[in-house]
Amino acid sequence: MTFPILNDYKAAINNAKARFASLDITPQLDTRRNPLFLAGNFAGVFKVARPDGTPMAVKCFIRDIPDLERRYQAVARFVKSASSPYFIELDYHPSEVYVSSAIAGSGEYPVVTMPWVAGRTISSLVQVLCERDNRRSLAGLTRAWARLCLDLLGRGIAHGDLKHDNVLITAEGRLKLIDYDSMFLPELRGLPSPLLGGVNFQSPARTARHYDAGIDHFSMLVMLLSLRALTFTPSLMTEYHNGENLILTQQDFTAPADSPLLQRLRGSGDFFIADWATRLTQACGGDAVTVPGIGAILRAALKLDLGLEAAGLRRLFYLFSAGR
Repeated sequence: MTFPILNDYKAAINNAKARFASLDITPQLDTRRNPLFLAGNFAGVFKVARPDGTPMAVKCFIRDIPDLERRYQAVARFVKSASSPYFIELDYHPSEVYVSSAIAGSGEYPVVTMPWVAGRTISSLVQVLCERDNRRSLAGLTRAWARLCLDLLGRGIAHGDLKHDNVLITAEGRLKLIDYDSMFLPELRGLPSPLLGGVNFQSPARTARHYDAGIDHFSMLVMLLSLRALTFTPSLMTEYHNGENLILTQQDFTAPADSPLLQRLRGSGDFFIADWATRLTQACGGDAVTVPGIGAILRAALKLDLGLEAAGLRRLFYLFSAGR
């Protein structure tokens, strides 16, 4: 299916009262009187307001996602029933917005709505913390990331595209996952993965046939290792951050033995940085995208701060439980 382009949706949003079948919304405008929106590879997310003034996000698709309605209906049911602190409730609206498009043809197209969550991405927050050399907050963020990942593992689900700009941190300091296009749920088992996720956070072995609760393992470890490394060496952000990653890139994963950064991390004086870098290097080879012992790795991360890395008994327990 061919979808309209963003400019087509902008025109529809500007005339929202006449173009939406059931939603009563008012577009939020920038200083040039254009609709406020965020652009992604597969959709644009517009900021609008409900009749009572409450801000809301309207996601309009610009590229086809196979089984879109089935996937988003499943995600909507899950989020509403799961009571997870990391997900934002949403609704899928089929045939909701009428769009006049020279490319896709004029007609009614689906949208996804959810509350507009104010916050900054984990990437932008990490950048500020590194600039301020705030290592204690970076250590706290590492533990918060581990808690989020363990919540996903415990539910037997996967986000499918864990990366630096798909995690928001609210003003209250809570982590919120956004962008559920690639999400795996047990009821979707048997479908192919619709997207393969950001390349700077994904296993080089990942293909569309990898679509189960294990597809987040690699990106969980990439983010965890990056945050732990930045906690000890905040200057790594200046050296290796390019806007599309935290510090690691696809090139590090495709040739881990030749990666200067991974070599540096494997030689770290911090036991956990060295161990996790070694495990990530091992995970880069082969056809599997899962990471053995990921649960134990994350549970160990929950207990770490700047003063615990030398605890010998903790290391021994971790090595045993993580299968090393």
